[in-house]
Amino acid sequence: MKIFITAPFKEGENKSEIENLCNLVKEAGFDDFCFIRDVENYQKMFYDPQELMSRAKTEILNCDALLIDLSTSSTGRALEAGIAFGAGKKIIIIINKGVQLRDTAKGVADKIIEYVELTDIVQPLREFLQEVES
Repeated sequence: MKIFITAPFKEGENKSEIENLCNLVKEAGFDDFCFIRDVENYQKMFYDPQELMSRAKTEILNCDALLIDLSTSSTGRALEAGIAFGAGKKIIIIINKGVQLRDTAKGVADKIIEYVELTDIVQPLREFLQEVES
């Protein structure tokens, strides 16, 4: 199952965080895809916002699921989740334990995983993958 991993765009400042998240997703058994890493190569490539979102939509539609960390708010990641929801893709929300999740987010999630350490997401992701593939 190929999963689109959302991440905040920080022009490479969060490269190690993104790589860590992608590695954990792979460890759980998913084929990972991260727009910032795989298309933009951690740098600004799109100067036309419509072109950016059109390409993001294309990539989301080429995936089976979307993973979004809602521990902090972000318009871009929320838009990507909306695209995935509208396309009927599976949506997995990860969130730092103790952070309040809005009902609207709960309403689009196929799976919600709380974590203290980011590594806490691996086993629940594995279990989710097994559920959807059986």
